[in-house]
Amino acid sequence: MNLDKIKDFFGNLSTHDLPTGGAALVGIILLILVFKSGKLAYRFLFFLIAAGLFAGAWWWHTHR
Repeated sequence: MNLDKIKDFFGNLSTHDLPTGGAALVGIILLILVFKSGKLAYRFLFFLIAAGLFAGAWWWHTHR
């Protein structure tokens, strides 16, 4: 395993990447809640919020 690629990736992160990572992390947590939630309304709501967060993270990442 080449650890230089991983080191370069984390070395090139900037504060501009923090909103992308934060939105993706919260989106992943909400997707976990989708699978653990019992009611259909909560599942749908969590899924919509997670999808919006992933779309916002993608937009932020591609428009910098």
